[in-house]
Amino acid sequence: MTNLHSGEPKAEPQPVYVPSDPQSARRLVDFHLHQLGLGDEWVRTWAGSKRHALPEGIGRCRATVLTEAAWPEGTAPCVLVDWYPDDPLRRNTHTGKVPPGAEAHWRDRLEATADALEALGYVVERNGPPQSPHTHWCAELLVYRMSPGVAPVRLPPGAREGKEPNPPHYQRTSWYPDPDPRQEIEDALWEAGVLGRQRYSFDPPAPPSFGRCFVRSITQTVWPPDAEVCAWVSWSPADEFKRPWESGVVASTADEHWKRQTEHIKEALEEAGYSVRWRARPWDVEVDGHADALVWRATQQGGIPR
Repeated sequence: MTNLHSGEPKAEPQPVYVPSDPQSARRLVDFHLHQLGLGDEWVRTWAGSKRHALPEGIGRCRATVLTEAAWPEGTAPCVLVDWYPDDPLRRNTHTGKVPPGAEAHWRDRLEATADALEALGYVVERNGPPQSPHTHWCAELLVYRMSPGVAPVRLPPGAREGKEPNPPHYQRTSWYPDPDPRQEIEDALWEAGVLGRQRYSFDPPAPPSFGRCFVRSITQTVWPPDAEVCAWVSWSPADEFKRPWESGVVASTADEHWKRQTEHIKEALEEAGYSVRWRARPWDVEVDGHADALVWRATQQGGIPR
């Protein structure tokens, strides 16, 4: 099965992955996608910028940053790669019809894209409920490299069996009437007194010395197999413990502040029935601006760890 176009690789330097720069992981994978002729490129014309026209039949890819809290154990770096089908093989948004050949296009090109990336030393996984032109506008791949000498721990067959795709997708554009996982976990943080900020103007002021939590949705691709709800929680330290942009000098007690407050958040969420996973790499208070956690509530005990 053909993976690459016939053109010569571009003579551009390979980006270097720098752990302290989340964008460097994306740049590295994007570089290899471009080398493979699969990347999302833009060229400038007299009328302005437009996407580079790829050969027909292969779709196009782009890498996106993924919080380290959601990386599989022992990986560095790790990103998400969105694969978009050729325009003629997309679902018609007006009629809802899927063109003939669209399913085969998804199946064959995702397999070929995974093969091409794995030939460059990446591990490629398609986690979560199946994605198809009937339900999704693009497919998502988890792409990462393992530390030297460490073998990837892949999910066992059937780990996602019976899972339905989360909104938004073509068949279900929102969580309503079910609660949004992001909102549920934000409510739990608020009730535990560790949100660290006012949600509404009539709320009592949050303690200024705690820092602030923000909750974001996160793709189902990285949800633990036993998760019923899951979200991405970011905590930023109180102002007096942040690194000043001009001087770069951090308060001498910043390490203690980070440790105390992140442990407080973890304990509060665990008492509320959630699991919490911070990133494996230690935080550096002189470099990092916030701490990230993957937070989820399991459907049952004894799920598959990830």
